[in-house]
Amino acid sequence: MIYEATLSEKIKLLSIPETGMGYQLIEARRENTFLKEQFIVYNSELIITRNSSFLQNKRKLFSEGYLQSLASAPYLELDLSSITLLPKSIILENLSANERTFSEKKRLKGGKGAKDNPKRRNLGSDTFVRVSAYEDDNRVDLANQRFKDGTYSTVLEDYQNCVVEQDDPVDRYALPNDEEIKWAFYVKPKTTDEFQIGVVQPAFGHSGGGIEAYFEKGTSSNTYLFKRSYGK
Repeated sequence: MIYEATLSEKIKLLSIPETGMGYQLIEARRENTFLKEQFIVYNSELIITRNSSFLQNKRKLFSEGYLQSLASAPYLELDLSSITLLPKSIILENLSANERTFSEKKRLKGGKGAKDNPKRRNLGSDTFVRVSAYEDDNRVDLANQRFKDGTYSTVLEDYQNCVVEQDDPVDRYALPNDEEIKWAFYVKPKTTDEFQIGVVQPAFGHSGGGIEAYFEKGTSSNTYLFKRSYGK
């Protein structure tokens, strides 16, 4: 089933980290129930139950489009206190990498995900890019011109490689929604901003191999640069 998050749920979801760029894997109970369920959340507002119907609902979302799905989806009433971010290891898959594709598209093999690597400081000249299917990306704090806490992105060089090599960003960054990536959000963190960097691991039937950067504390105010159409 596809649901829309209530306002209180959206606020709660934006207060906890992402699982990967643009999505969260959570566990929660519905109001007045005791059974915990798993959900995939897109853009901290569109929720799909992670059960035997997940692939069917993902295809429905792809065919109808995000905005139409959001407009027609019923609200999901969750017990806010029960919402928990699940470890990414639950969705990782053991997919064999296509050596030729990885080489031609300048992807990386092996390595660890961003959260499994130590924190580092930005050098001050590095630019990061967050790719998204959604023009209104809820992890971009426009009021303070920053990325919110717990936000994923990639580095500018990897984004450029994805575009120049005509790679599929959904597969490169192992995204769960399969929707066309239309937007790129640029940020230039300050030297005080810490991040973790690693290799996107296979998930959701996608190979990964792109570079991911995770900002546990987000980025400082006034570090957000601009939004562009993907590939422009």
